[in-house]
Amino acid sequence: METAEILISRFGPVLAAAVEPSTPQTSASPAASGNAAAEASAVALHAEVLHQMCTADGLLELLDWSRQGLGADPLACMWLGSLRWYRLITGSYPEQAPQPPARRLDQQLQQLRGQRRLTVRHGSGAISLRGLSHGQMSYPSAPAQPETTDDTALLRAVPIGLVPYIDASMRSTWTRQALSLTHGHPDLLEKAAALADLVHRLATDAAAPESPETSERERRAITDGLDDDVAAILERQLLAAAGMDAGAAPSAAPSAAPSGGASTGGASTSVGSPLGRHDSVTDPATPDVYSVIGELARNWEEVTRAR
Repeated sequence: METAEILISRFGPVLAAAVEPSTPQTSASPAASGNAAAEASAVALHAEVLHQMCTADGLLELLDWSRQGLGADPLACMWLGSLRWYRLITGSYPEQAPQPPARRLDQQLQQLRGQRRLTVRHGSGAISLRGLSHGQMSYPSAPAQPETTDDTALLRAVPIGLVPYIDASMRSTWTRQALSLTHGHPDLLEKAAALADLVHRLATDAAAPESPETSERERRAITDGLDDDVAAILERQLLAAAGMDAGAAPSAAPSAAPSGGASTGGASTSVGSPLGRHDSVTDPATPDVYSVIGELARNWEEVTRAR
């Protein structure tokens, strides 16, 4: 299998691995109904797991614009993904920020939250929310909150490591851009770039085998000393990147075309969607968060596969 095909095939399993294997996924008992039934089957996620998904969707938007031969700004696309995440968590966009057009993913996640089938761990994501709250797009040269070493932001580096057709230098640039939207400490940006590179190499190990001892040392260098929740999530995702069972459930959902947001010529942002926007949710209730990830993965494959 070609390197790009391996990366594309790992996308879904890696994102699904961020969901705790022990999280309830089955429906409530027949006796339960309404809100009680929804709450009984709710998935509780760290806010930064949702941020990771929204960043991945920003990358999907970027790659889709590129596939159409249109100029796209990676930082702008990831920023709009982060703004959608901000709205998902808080219920509104930052006061001074633009309001991106709705995309399929954030609408599905909003729907799951509205149905109480998805909850967010209390207090998680607070530092990233603060970094986005001023409503302006930050850059690696002028990052938001350059003093913070909050390691939960590292989760956003993971999907960047799975982007096909880019070299190590571009992967590092995109990772630093994604982190600088909310965080800016040099040590954190360096660790994020190393994480994206490790994800990439673990996923493509079949094409370029490396010493297991080397991989283990690099894993420990990144995960040791992290917040316990984030370390556990990253351990599962690194296993999934390497093609190993991380304990996450498989995903399945009816496929649907992804929707769009931002394309850029230079640094400016314009709105539209080569794949079609969804201005309202008209699909049946989404069964669970794995189904949402599964649909995102199918859209990722559609946009990135060779033609």
